[in-house]
Amino acid sequence: MTRLLAALFVLLLPASAQSWREQANARIDKIRKGDLSVQVVDNRGRPVPNARVRVRMTRHAFGWGTAIAAQQLLAATPDAEKYRQAFLDNFNMAVFENDLKWPQWEQNRQRALDGIQWMRDHGITRIRGHNLVCPSWRWLPKDLRTLQDHPAALRARVLSHIKDTASATRGLLEDWDVLNEPYTNHDLIDILGAVEMAAWFKQAKEFDPSARLFLNDFGILSARRDLAHVDNFFETLEFLAAHGAPIEGIGMQGHFSTPVPPEKMLETLDRFAKLNKPIRITEFDFNTPDEQLQAEFTRDLLTVCFSHPRVDAFLMWGFWEGRHWKPRGAMLRRDWSPKPNYEVWRGLVHKQWWTDTTGVTSKDGTLTVRAFRGDYSIEVPGAPPVKAVAPGNVRVTLP
Repeated sequence: MTRLLAALFVLLLPASAQSWREQANARIDKIRKGDLSVQVVDNRGRPVPNARVRVRMTRHAFGWGTAIAAQQLLAATPDAEKYRQAFLDNFNMAVFENDLKWPQWEQNRQRALDGIQWMRDHGITRIRGHNLVCPSWRWLPKDLRTLQDHPAALRARVLSHIKDTASATRGLLEDWDVLNEPYTNHDLIDILGAVEMAAWFKQAKEFDPSARLFLNDFGILSARRDLAHVDNFFETLEFLAAHGAPIEGIGMQGHFSTPVPPEKMLETLDRFAKLNKPIRITEFDFNTPDEQLQAEFTRDLLTVCFSHPRVDAFLMWGFWEGRHWKPRGAMLRRDWSPKPNYEVWRGLVHKQWWTDTTGVTSKDGTLTVRAFRGDYSIEVPGAPPVKAVAPGNVRVTLP
């Protein structure tokens, strides 16, 4: 009877509610794929028909990332080795959970720099900086509070920190969360004024011009009742732009404890898309003991975000239970066994949304494949592999 009632309920749903996933998959096919055309020729430049061609993806253009801990990344233990391998097997992008935050940076900057170098040495060049200023006494070095009655000195201390950190990491990071969670963390703003937020962005841009600069906050995609927080986030983005801040991206954290309807999340993304800036899901986890619900919601959220044209990256806030701020939110258990949400991640990111296909060339020596955007290896028997990018055109010459 329960299943019958559930089926009747689905039939009574509006068409839009029934088809959000179908619409999302159609958008994915449109915006995340492009034609990759391969031409095979002989050593005289003549087309080779019926040549067998493998089009094998090597790296996704979309950012699939995770938060990591530099200490775990650099450690010499069996778990650390598994941690490094799981990271490289699953992600093309990363952010330090804590190592680049202001207090930790001043305590041990070399650990963060060594972690960045390790990632770059292993082909991970898409690294987010998190964060330059989280403007609450709770998240700042202790000495800043002694300056609360000395605004000029306080202002100088903040700008000096931004200069120091951005200079030390210049050219090494793809983005910076310049400002983190100002709706709930605003002690510095209360003293220095809201316009000072724009000065932080300008300082970051001066000392690391290549990094894209983000405002990052929680409770946006996951909002159910706290709409004032969402409105404030939107208004702060507008305020920063109006005051000349070089703000170049929108960071939505994505910490969940209960599911949010996909349609609601799409509505939120559509609202912020009007600001004409890239959106990154910067800190996803779903803290629940219900592993099946966790997997199902992860599937829906990944689909929602990958289908939205303004979203260009999705980062988990950790992946291993042994190094996770909310252990139930992890994808791999303490003993490294996979949870259902890990199977969802692998099934979507590395299978359904991944291109690895084989075909034969036509009479004119070409094979065109509708491929997910990213980097490719083109492999034809008798010829060395050729690198390619989708969408695009590439020629393979047989010896």
